[in-house]
Amino acid sequence: MSDISYVYMEKLVAIALENYPRVKSGDNRIKVGKLNISKARLGWLDPVSLSYVHSPQNSLNILNPTFFSGYQLGFFFNIGSLARTPSGVKSAKEELEIIKNDLAEYNLTLSTEVKRRYITYIQALKLVQIASKAAVNAQSDATMVKYRFERGEVTLSEYNTSLDRVGTQNNSKIQAEGALLIAKTSLEELLGVKLEEVK
Repeated sequence: MSDISYVYMEKLVAIALENYPRVKSGDNRIKVGKLNISKARLGWLDPVSLSYVHSPQNSLNILNPTFFSGYQLGFFFNIGSLARTPSGVKSAKEELEIIKNDLAEYNLTLSTEVKRRYITYIQALKLVQIASKAAVNAQSDATMVKYRFERGEVTLSEYNTSLDRVGTQNNSKIQAEGALLIAKTSLEELLGVKLEEVK
């Protein structure tokens, strides 16, 4: 537990929340939601329409005679559209809240996942250190056993056992190093940057 830096972990979470593409998409969805609210508010103007007709005074139209000449204005008002506008604004506001809640939930999930992967990375780092020490110790022991075997102080079976231990420890070290690289890559996937770039 002493190797886990909670300050560094929070820094990693902040970097992930800043760089991860799905978080950026959520921010864009919030902007779209705000635009939809503005669009719905402008819906108050939809029921009203204004039109005009120009009928010149000196034209003669036998097929479609007009009684009035000059400009004629028309004003139309749709009550059904007016009744739908408040519910459209409310619906757009509720959709924005849903988007915000979804993004907040994803931010919590991402934060937890970054912390989990950081802890896995630290765990893999410690396992590499332990496996490296064990491999060095096994190699030292094997060198000593070889020396004693050459002097006739130990049997061939003991010498083979020490060589097997070296192989086993080297294999454990390789597996621990692989797990460390996988944990590091997994953490960097969420960060969007290399771990070495985080100060």
